[in-house]
Amino acid sequence: MRAFLAEVQKTRRRHDLPVAVGITLIVVLWASASAPSTADERAAGYSALLYALPIMNAVVMPVGMAALASRIWDAETKGQTCKLLFTLQSRGSLFGAKAALGMLENLLVCGLEILAMPVLGYFRGFTEALDTRLCLWLLLCTFCVNGMLYFLSFLLSIRLANQVAALAVGFCGALLGLFAAFMPVWVSYLVPFGYYIPLSPVGMDWDADTRIARMFVRPLCWPLLGVTVLLAVILARMCRRAIEQEEV
Repeated sequence: MRAFLAEVQKTRRRHDLPVAVGITLIVVLWASASAPSTADERAAGYSALLYALPIMNAVVMPVGMAALASRIWDAETKGQTCKLLFTLQSRGSLFGAKAALGMLENLLVCGLEILAMPVLGYFRGFTEALDTRLCLWLLLCTFCVNGMLYFLSFLLSIRLANQVAALAVGFCGALLGLFAAFMPVWVSYLVPFGYYIPLSPVGMDWDADTRIARMFVRPLCWPLLGVTVLLAVILARMCRRAIEQEEV
């Protein structure tokens, strides 16, 4: 607990909270710009939003998680304080504190995104009832995929002195995730950066003849969510080992 509180105190200088809120604002404002406007569209407003948010997450979140992970490890890299820290606390406690802080910020990002949905629906005049179960599924999936990408970026930040590398991988991952969204479903399973989309609670059928889009609720893909959690656990263990092997 003492190590975690020390990490929380570091966030005051790093301004992690504005970064986390900013990540959510980008997604929400993007969703607001593409929100339904006509009466017929507002009748399926929340379904359209639940369909659009995972696509936006696939573009924004890889970069956002890379930014948070690199900032959390940035002080140790720039200040070269690992030697001092390892004399004051165990390496395991340092990893645990940074992992807990990262997941707390991840939860903040995901929670703000879900809370923004009814607010956006109110101002846009959505007439559709908001399905709480679908919101919880979106929250769970977004949190798990964010966690996996956070630990991937955290691992790169530990292994590489240049923190730009994690951001570069995040940018490339965002492009890959968006590309996979327009490919067959089996292709999206091969691109972890884009897991937001196959885990989306709402899908869309587009009829080219009538030019009508129909939203439908997807079956919950528990196997893919399990793979996501497994990848997150593996990457977290690799991060812990990287810190334990860090030379000072």
